[in-house]
Amino acid sequence: MPEESSGKVIWNNIVSLYPGAVLYGLIFNITLMIDSIIAGWNLGAAGIAAVALGVPGYGVLAAVIYSLIHGSGLRMIWAKSRADDRGFQRAFYGGATLVCFAGIVFAILIFAFSDSIVLLCGGDMVDPVTRHNAVIYLMFCSPIVFLTALGMILQEVMNVFGFQASRATLGGINVAVNLIVSILCATHFPADMKLAGLGIGTSAGGLAEFIGGIIILRIMKVRLGYRPLILRPREIAETVRCGFPAAADYFAENIVMGIQNNLILSGFPGDQMILPAAEVVCNISYFASGTIKGAAIATEPLFGVFYEERDVNSIEIVWQQGWVMGTVMSVVWAVLFYVSAPVLSALCGMELSQDILRGVLLCMIFTPVMHTVYMFTLYYEATKRFNLSMAFAIIPDSCLYVLMMMFLIPVLGKDGIWLSITGNQVIGLFLLIPLVLFIAARTGRGFDRLLLLPEEFYSGTTLLEYEILGNETDTASELKKLREALPGVISDPGILDAVVHSAEELVSDMRRHSKYIHIRLRDTGEKAELFIRSLGQRRDLPPSVSENIMAQGGKETISYSYVYRMNIVCITLTGRNTSNAAIH
Repeated sequence: MPEESSGKVIWNNIVSLYPGAVLYGLIFNITLMIDSIIAGWNLGAAGIAAVALGVPGYGVLAAVIYSLIHGSGLRMIWAKSRADDRGFQRAFYGGATLVCFAGIVFAILIFAFSDSIVLLCGGDMVDPVTRHNAVIYLMFCSPIVFLTALGMILQEVMNVFGFQASRATLGGINVAVNLIVSILCATHFPADMKLAGLGIGTSAGGLAEFIGGIIILRIMKVRLGYRPLILRPREIAETVRCGFPAAADYFAENIVMGIQNNLILSGFPGDQMILPAAEVVCNISYFASGTIKGAAIATEPLFGVFYEERDVNSIEIVWQQGWVMGTVMSVVWAVLFYVSAPVLSALCGMELSQDILRGVLLCMIFTPVMHTVYMFTLYYEATKRFNLSMAFAIIPDSCLYVLMMMFLIPVLGKDGIWLSITGNQVIGLFLLIPLVLFIAARTGRGFDRLLLLPEEFYSGTTLLEYEILGNETDTASELKKLREALPGVISDPGILDAVVHSAEELVSDMRRHSKYIHIRLRDTGEKAELFIRSLGQRRDLPPSVSENIMAQGGKETISYSYVYRMNIVCITLTGRNTSNAAIH
């Protein structure tokens, strides 16, 4: 794909999806903080401390569920990129069945062992009332693991299609219902059951998210049925392997939160305000990280699409443009969150103390680096480098965070807490980039070394690459060039005639609705795949095209999908019907 034109198209796609991705990231993080905020309003610092003790308990198991959901989402993206509708349906059906079953099991475990979980998270170092409130909160939060799973699997479907704004809307529904129910319960329940009301509100938000997801997908005219499907063990392992790197960040955070509580409470014995203050600083940091991750969230599906199509140039452009946008916006967001610290602290139910203000300042200084770390995490995940993706997800946010806090609290006191929260991202990046370069020492040059794409991506498997751009393009002359190029790569006369006529009809149909069409013929050895891709709203495949192609082959000869605001038609040419000569 020529860099100048494709770069503009990719940039426009990222820019259009960025606001929805930012809102989704922000709202996702708000759902993790909303209980702490309402607890602060109703019970003050003691309520914040109780929530801080309860959240890690269901957060760890919720992270496992999220890994299954995100893994299913990646499998859906990869299937759609190959125009494999059966693979997409299997990934959705099997993923939904898997997360529902796991959600029910985990909800039962949380309810049954809530007291033990709170003790593991520092419950033995607080007063009995705070501990009781934490146990009550955790017990009534247990259904959220199951209910959130239902809503989030529908969010993954929206992500595949590029409906980022709808995805954020779904998260907004969750937050709104959670707020309303939690406030009503916390207001009317007796003091010893107020945190039970927060758990009920959290669960109600998850249920509303699921119902809203079904409605939104119907409004968006996404034909999405469901039937129970038990995945094969190999598919379950693949789903976990695909999804865990991104979920590992959330998984590690919740484990670390339990360790963090113990470190803070033991490091500052007798200071009743230290845990609530640390929770407020962490909450504001979560606010910021949700927005800062927006560019990475917007680019991950594009990485997956172009990876499956072996489009190296587009992968490089997505990375460069996503990183530039995310870095610039990360600085802007960090400044805005520091300026808004008084409002955000009050929102969390605490007056802005010097400790909180200094904590927010030190966190915001290093927060923009989180964008780069998250870009690497999602990029390596989308391109199936799962070990590296997991390293970028876990090493800064778990290993380094705990080690820094253990070392810095005795040396720097409270500043050790604040520096550990986001400073771990900087040290993590300095450790991991040399690791990537070491792995790629014998492959690639310059920026390609960081991408770590397989060697076959550079081996000349692209037989034809072609673009039709803009309103002023002479479509007829461009199609003439296409007709002249195809005989050089397709030797079978019957298939050549069918492909030429179908490609012309497809391009003509797409041209009426899109300013950008990309054509690419890729040889995979035993077959060749002709990808015709256009940017814009979903288009149905013209029946005549399908009939024309299928007359020359089998049912698998032609397929169509819509993924991340792109129509993709794949014509598969089986047998030895292509030459080995590359035409660019």
